[in-house]
Amino acid sequence: MSINEPTINDLTSVSERTKKKLRSAGIYFLKDLMLFHPLRLAEMLNMTEETANKIYEEALSILENFNKIEYGFVKISELEEEEKNKVFLHTGSKALDKILSGGWASGEVTELAGEYATGKSQTCYTAIGSVFLPPDEGGLNSDNDVGVAVIDTENTFTLRRMIPIFKRFNIDPKEAEERIWVARPKNTYHQLKAIEKLVQIVKELNVKLIVVDSLTKLPRVDFTGRGQLYDRQRVIISMVEKLRRLALMYNIVILVTNQVVAVPDVVFSRKYEPVGGHVLAHNVDTRLLLSRSSENIRKVRIIDSSWLPPADTKIAITEAGITDVKSESK
Repeated sequence: MSINEPTINDLTSVSERTKKKLRSAGIYFLKDLMLFHPLRLAEMLNMTEETANKIYEEALSILENFNKIEYGFVKISELEEEEKNKVFLHTGSKALDKILSGGWASGEVTELAGEYATGKSQTCYTAIGSVFLPPDEGGLNSDNDVGVAVIDTENTFTLRRMIPIFKRFNIDPKEAEERIWVARPKNTYHQLKAIEKLVQIVKELNVKLIVVDSLTKLPRVDFTGRGQLYDRQRVIISMVEKLRRLALMYNIVILVTNQVVAVPDVVFSRKYEPVGGHVLAHNVDTRLLLSRSSENIRKVRIIDSSWLPPADTKIAITEAGITDVKSESK
């Protein structure tokens, strides 16, 4: 982050009392405000909508002068230049890296959907291991201070499960565990609050990878009836949109897992689709579907992406994370 990054101290039309409220919410930089709609900010900080709108008006003016590419109108050539800042995290499988054009892409949210035991969590855990590698080995640990944030709604993430993966990548578990922060939300509201708190954690821990495993489990539990479908979809889109803004503003990798539901199919009698419907489909950047191929082999298919063509490959699920299928790694 630039040392000249505009902060809330640059706001001249805001009282010191209001700035204190912003700091208490973990909002120090003006771009952090972009994670929240003014109405949400007013609700969070118990301020009037008028005050919230005034904050945003001045903040946007300052941000546009600071970085027109992010906040103003620019030539498409300038946007293409900005794309060069995208970095890729090694997935653990060269075959998967290939169809993803380099690995897990920074600046976007990638969704991993699939049935139970198709390797969604193990795929995310492999990324947690590889992120501690130096850039020339496919990791993001350029200054030996990289951080990871995990929102574990499945209650399955443990250091014990990570040990074989760390061993594979020659990562010291003692050092890695000091750089991983974990939240275990108890309900949908708790999960949304945890995602909102990420803005503070990303800065404090220099987070380069965020994992949400799973994004949709708690909303499905808390909003069960047909009459609650709108509320469920609204909270899902709120969570994923906040994650997308974080990915873009801090150029980090974000992986979310999702469950699937069986739907009728004319040809095959039934097929599986990710939970969340069009709301989630239109708000993540790349969607992958994992399915069983054999005992420890999984098929990974790109079912939708804002920039990648449809493609598929196979990966092997091991105790030490995902890797290439032997016949495909030659």
